[in-house]
Amino acid sequence: MQSHSHPTRRQLRAAEGRRPARDRATAPAIGHKPAPRRTHTSHRRRVFGLAAMTFAALLTVSVSVPALAVNPSTPVTWQAAASPGRPQTLAMSANGVIVVQRDGFTIGQIPKPKPKPQPAAVGNFRTAGTYVNYPDSPIQWPFPVGVPISTYFGPREAPCAGCSTFHKGLDMNPGVNTPIQAMADGVVRELSATDNGGLGVYVIVDHMIGGRLVSSLYAHMAEGSLTVAVGQPVLVGRQIGNVGNTGQSTGPHLHFEVLLDGQSPTDPFAWLTERVRSP
Repeated sequence: MQSHSHPTRRQLRAAEGRRPARDRATAPAIGHKPAPRRTHTSHRRRVFGLAAMTFAALLTVSVSVPALAVNPSTPVTWQAAASPGRPQTLAMSANGVIVVQRDGFTIGQIPKPKPKPQPAAVGNFRTAGTYVNYPDSPIQWPFPVGVPISTYFGPREAPCAGCSTFHKGLDMNPGVNTPIQAMADGVVRELSATDNGGLGVYVIVDHMIGGRLVSSLYAHMAEGSLTVAVGQPVLVGRQIGNVGNTGQSTGPHLHFEVLLDGQSPTDPFAWLTERVRSP
């Protein structure tokens, strides 16, 4: 009985040496797996990965580079964001300049705007050479140009039952619904928006002029025409209401008074003529 035994490693090497060269070149090495063959699927995966990396790089450039660097014609809008916790204050100095302050530092000054004269193009507006007004003056007449004056300050014959024989102001007659402007910078002290009493619809504004309290009174105005409220600051030339015919009135006009120390009537015509001038 013939015995079978496994060949030894030396015998295998010897047999390998006796194999033709072409067989040794194509045969796989002992103990090693053959290298996998490349397929069309693996090639497509490499191309797709390369394209994805290129797209990611372009996306990074488009986000990080400003629009003007990519396309100079692209419009860019700049916005200033408010800084939290940094309060901003407005204050008006003695010379009428509004100062803007931030964190205790002055960052700019805004000159007080010059008042715009009220338009004279009202339907039945009437003018007269009774006075000359200066739009840049810190004190001005109640109308931007001269208007007819029917009654001056002083003694007079009472024009109606219940009217006084001493006139405390001026009766000015530019026409019904003509805008009335503030005489100077000040604060509204008192008003009546309804036709109630001898003054009808009226407004009183307090001013500090030359260190003294001076008040201006505008009476017989039209109901619904007031543009101010009690406690409201007003600038010279600001419209406060329109000419009307409310209260003890014999026709549409403005009854205008100047009150020294807030209560003592003085001649408005003489007082304004002395103070309304070109700066």
